[in-house]
Amino acid sequence: MNRKLTLALLTIGHSAEHWYLGVMGPVLPFLVADLNISLTQVGLLFAGRSVFSALSSAGTGYVTDRLGGGKWLLVVSLAGIAIVYGAMSLTTGFLTLLPLFWLSGLISHLWHPPSMGLLGNLFSDRRGFALGFHGTGANIGQTLAPLAAGYILLSMSWRGTFAVNMLPVLLAAFLLAIFLSPFNLNKSKSKETASTSTSFIQPLFTNPLLGATALIAGSLTVGHHGLITFLPILLVSKYAASPEWVGICLSLYAASAIIPETFVGYVSDRISRKFVLISGLIIGGVSMLAIPSLAAGPYVLIPLITIGIFLRSLRPVIFAHALDVAPPHLKGSTVGLLFTTNQCFSGVGPLIAGMLSDIYGVDMAIWFFGSLTLAILPLFAFLPQFTQK
Repeated sequence: MNRKLTLALLTIGHSAEHWYLGVMGPVLPFLVADLNISLTQVGLLFAGRSVFSALSSAGTGYVTDRLGGGKWLLVVSLAGIAIVYGAMSLTTGFLTLLPLFWLSGLISHLWHPPSMGLLGNLFSDRRGFALGFHGTGANIGQTLAPLAAGYILLSMSWRGTFAVNMLPVLLAAFLLAIFLSPFNLNKSKSKETASTSTSFIQPLFTNPLLGATALIAGSLTVGHHGLITFLPILLVSKYAASPEWVGICLSLYAASAIIPETFVGYVSDRISRKFVLISGLIIGGVSMLAIPSLAAGPYVLIPLITIGIFLRSLRPVIFAHALDVAPPHLKGSTVGLLFTTNQCFSGVGPLIAGMLSDIYGVDMAIWFFGSLTLAILPLFAFLPQFTQK
């Protein structure tokens, strides 16, 4: 299998897999207003989606490690995302939106275990770099999508914006279907992989290094997803921001991590991953706490860009560390475990933030996410200073 071509295709696909996350930011305030949805209901939407995402990540990781395969899971994931979000454009209220929103989590998280497991195998010598480059695709998607959605909203409703944005995601699914080589993450039938289902996954739950890494990853994900969910609501509902300004803010936030994510992954291959993670979390958490006081004007871009550079760019380091300490025959399941933990955290986080916002105002949601980011720092006591490679 051609490593460079595979990395390029998976990066393009990852960009498409994150496309609607970028579209959702500018669209969400107008969807909420049109369907008369409360912020607690917004939290419930994202909580349910996270639960289904967790189930999808865990199940897909297990299946790819036990049964192999992966290419068509990736194609189905992208095509399914486009179809589900297109269907959301036809919803008439919270109850009709709810099942489709939750289903989007199930479909989108078919992507990560096979794609990241494959990269972990192909680039065993450069995991931080490969996963960082793959993460760059997500950042590119979430850079372009909010800009596109923000300006489309000037001439179309949120429904039309959802429908039009099916096209780039379907195109990416077509590219993978034609050009990506079939792959199997379970080529060898070793004694380990031939064991029972319980003994197969047991090492994932008895590894303290992996457990601490999963908890750090989950807390980090809450901050990122919470920010892109509640920042647009803060900007529009409190400061009457225009859709294109919301799109610009979210776009610059994502764009600020494009180069740093690959660079940070590369640096973490050369020095302590622990040092890189602690530095990014402290700087990013403090910057997040500053957002509400700067949200009224353009100075909000300063903490957003800082968070993108130092916090958003940490994801490949987290996953590289997890793959470093995981059993070699459980790459897909390891990725699935981390995404399952991420989504469990992301399910609870937005729901709490939505309830706090309805009671105390939407500023409280951003403060909650920033505080949580800083609160996970004691977990680093469980990680070694230098990861064994």
